[in-house]
Amino acid sequence: MFIDVSMDIEGGMLHWPADPGVTVKHFSNIKNGDSANNSEITCGTHTGTHIDAPHHFVESGIGIDKLNINTLIGRCRVIEVGNSVKVISKEFLLPYDIKAGERVLFKTKNSSWISNKDNNFHQDYVYVGADAASYLVDNDIALVGIDYLSIEGYHIGHDTHKTLLGAGVVVIEGLNLFNVKPGEYNLIALPIKIKNSDGAPSRVILEKS
Repeated sequence: MFIDVSMDIEGGMLHWPADPGVTVKHFSNIKNGDSANNSEITCGTHTGTHIDAPHHFVESGIGIDKLNINTLIGRCRVIEVGNSVKVISKEFLLPYDIKAGERVLFKTKNSSWISNKDNNFHQDYVYVGADAASYLVDNDIALVGIDYLSIEGYHIGHDTHKTLLGAGVVVIEGLNLFNVKPGEYNLIALPIKIKNSDGAPSRVILEKS
């Protein structure tokens, strides 16, 4: 069974406050006598469900088109984070025995907002703390995902991003894990191949094994 854990991209959708809003305009319409339907989309590279490339926070880092596709496809683990947890910390992660090369997705209370298409930006979303990011890097994690627009907290600095991306860890943001149970899955996470880009919207699919 395949589960689509991507956000719909549509005009007026939730976006990071400082980023461009999303617009979708039809410039050619069959109903208006045109030969085909055709549309124009305007958005930031970190719109909806998206993948961050190292270049997002590391000037010399690789762009989205250079990510290793073998990292974007393979086994992953969904870890459920209880509603009482506000920050995913190293202490929280210790019982999960993170292994080298793992792909880990965090399901939090954030997914209820994403699933309901709540376009109000919530500053109190659950995020990965800087100590947890260092722990994940120390354990040679390959990929980490979160169910809101950023893996780090709102206006608290960029240590989490810099630690993960600086170590070459793939970061997926904006997942919708509301209907996903914790456990093992096969992951397919393919970003739009934009040359040298700092990130790109992505279609992310889970397959229950």
